[in-house]
Amino acid sequence: MNETLRNMAPLFEGMDKRNHSFKRETYADTFQSYREENDDFFRELNRALAAGQQEELSRELAGAVTGYVKETLGTVREKRKREAAQLNYNMFMAVYFMPAILEGKQNGARELTDSICAKWAETFHGSRIQSADFATIQSGFRTKLCYITTAVCKSLHKPEDCRELELLRGYRDGYLLRHGGAALVEEYYDIAPTIVKRIGKSPDAGSKYRYLWERYLKPCVAAIENGNPEACGEIYAEMVEELKRQYVVTAGSHMEQQRLQEEMT
Repeated sequence: MNETLRNMAPLFEGMDKRNHSFKRETYADTFQSYREENDDFFRELNRALAAGQQEELSRELAGAVTGYVKETLGTVREKRKREAAQLNYNMFMAVYFMPAILEGKQNGARELTDSICAKWAETFHGSRIQSADFATIQSGFRTKLCYITTAVCKSLHKPEDCRELELLRGYRDGYLLRHGGAALVEEYYDIAPTIVKRIGKSPDAGSKYRYLWERYLKPCVAAIENGNPEACGEIYAEMVEELKRQYVVTAGSHMEQQRLQEEMT
């Protein structure tokens, strides 16, 4: 395994393309192809876990992965591009790399991914990821949860029929879907359930929802009220893109909050 850990690059090949395929219709096939293309690595890792080498693996794999990513990010000179690359790595780790480890169903796999998450937070300050298995992530596409706008309004003790929600729903159905925004709305519904689930598990969910309100939803409502639906559309697009990069993560886990956002329901 030591020799394998010296070359992490193949595990991240095609990262941008795979992140872009994190959608309901394409995620399962993209995840399966990722595991197949890196079958030798994950087989070797599973054998090591089965042999009871979890503690050694946790230390070495966490160090190898974070070391590779840190070195790669170090070659990106422009701060904004480096931050964008960091978000892409966060997303890839959360929805491909760690679920692929957990898919082996080996004892110690969860502890291994938790160690990677801890090392990630230590190495990349302010950047946290969480691990979830493939089934959990995939179920997020199908589960009908409250979506971001509804969740935010609830956290602010607004009723489900509040003026802001009605205004945003009307904007979605009456303007966005009729002016080239159907693909954007569809993408939102693909990722929103997973996002809400992960925010809900966060200990500071309330502050994150307030951030979403102040940073995105409130300005979007104001744009609609001022007769500027195009501006709301731009905010909407930014929200969807940031949520996809940061929380699916991330995400989903959970970490991010710089400019994450999105909406409707």
